[in-house]
Amino acid sequence: MTIDNIEYIELYPKIHLYTNLLPDANKLYEIMKKSEKESEGKYHLKNWDQWSHFGTYSQSKNDMEDSEKGQQYDDEKYLANRVAEAYGVAIDHYIEKTKPELPEGSQLASSSFSKYKKDVVAAEKKLAMNYHTDFIKSERDMPGRKFLITCTTYINDDYDGGSVEFFITDNGDTISYKPKAGEILVFPSGEPYYHGVTNIHNGEKFFIRNFIMSPPLEGNPEWLKNQREYGFWRWNSMERERCDYDNPRNMIYLYNDKVITYEEMQELENNQ
Repeated sequence: MTIDNIEYIELYPKIHLYTNLLPDANKLYEIMKKSEKESEGKYHLKNWDQWSHFGTYSQSKNDMEDSEKGQQYDDEKYLANRVAEAYGVAIDHYIEKTKPELPEGSQLASSSFSKYKKDVVAAEKKLAMNYHTDFIKSERDMPGRKFLITCTTYINDDYDGGSVEFFITDNGDTISYKPKAGEILVFPSGEPYYHGVTNIHNGEKFFIRNFIMSPPLEGNPEWLKNQREYGFWRWNSMERERCDYDNPRNMIYLYNDKVITYEEMQELENNQ
């Protein structure tokens, strides 16, 4: 598959859905399910670890890590390579069409093979994950790489719910879409493109997360000055506390189609 014969839909400006890159999604689904349930990190994929309260995730091993060879290794390697081929085409097409301003040295991060378990409930009851940006606002001044473009590859659709919900903070527009097996969604990682996921029932949702990341950034001069003044360990502890406070408040919460604060959402929950 090349950019020339790609099929895609613009769900919204800068939100692209690629529909014909993984016709063998069902085969990939069976491989991914078996890996998550049985492989225990023995083969090409690492052990599936807990992903917060959402589910589980894994990543490909590097060539230096031990792996048992055989059919399951070959299957997991095929899964990783096949998906990488597909989302590589999608990302190249997306960049060609939308022309984002990517800093020199930006690169694709390693794949995260992920599973949402069923019946996860976030603060906003209809969502398994609240409206957020993958770009972490609380860490914008810190040194390190930053999320620029999000690419999500969907492997199955045999569950209820699980729609991707966008909330565009510039104008209040909302977009809702339940991806089909084999589709790939690409969109900006930062504002104003907040997104969440509706609750998943009667099944589990398998997908692969990828991101275009910035090159390593030095950090904001004021942030670095504070680090020198407070000392490395004390400043990092202070920053962890600040991020723990800011992160839930940097999400978007809707109540009766109106944006409310984190504190208002907490009060509503406490009164229920």
